[in-house]
Amino acid sequence: MKAPLRLILVLLILQASVAISAANDGPEIQRGHVHVARTPAQLVDGKSLEGLSDIHDVGREISWQMYVPENYDPDVPAGLLVFVSPTPKGWLPKAWRPVLDEHNLIMISADMSGNGTRTKKRLLHAALAPYVAAERYSIDPQRIYVSGFSGGGKVASIAAVQFANLFTGAIYICGVVAWPDVSADQLALAKSRRYVFITGSDDFNRKLTRRLYAKYEKSGMNHISLLTIHGMAHNVPGEKHFREAIHYLEADDHATENTPVADNP
Repeated sequence: MKAPLRLILVLLILQASVAISAANDGPEIQRGHVHVARTPAQLVDGKSLEGLSDIHDVGREISWQMYVPENYDPDVPAGLLVFVSPTPKGWLPKAWRPVLDEHNLIMISADMSGNGTRTKKRLLHAALAPYVAAERYSIDPQRIYVSGFSGGGKVASIAAVQFANLFTGAIYICGVVAWPDVSADQLALAKSRRYVFITGSDDFNRKLTRRLYAKYEKSGMNHISLLTIHGMAHNVPGEKHFREAIHYLEADDHATENTPVADNP
């Protein structure tokens, strides 16, 4: 069996068998900036380890950077935003913290998962992140999102569809690719999720982002939004536009109409 398919199968087992909720007797709760290091062997049951060995040494630690709202309450399960960074260090934009606080969202980003890392390993880091967070915090399984910037956005767009039974929405920032081959059932599930495409009027990936948005629309992805930020080049959005993206993912209504945001010249 080829590694990509084996990875999918292993992670499907993970998603079905691991409860996304923190244990009452877990580590002391930390808030603000948190650093966590775990090995796949500490997160995955023994029967699944063989499927990961050719992607990552199962006994070698992976480290994650996390931001936990100061008002986090373990009795109120938090949402989770998994962010794929294009740089070697996990990235937690400080400008986004007020929005994370408002929406009771924890953010997590893996170290050593930048553009120089193999895509399969970056996908593994992203898919394991919810289980890392759930060891310490109560996580709402209906509010687990994946995002990324530039090359990280491209990886996030693969993960969002490939692992649509784990991620319930996604934000692609200045980087997105067409989804990989998945089963008809998996694609149907992906079509029920929400996706936000973010680009800038001066972003060199603007045309690609618009083209992939059109592909999603044509393919029947009914919950998608395109946000083009006037004057922004290849960068992450600030607090205002990040808030708009999160509002879309967390919308209570489930209208089937897409929501393109008026583009700027």
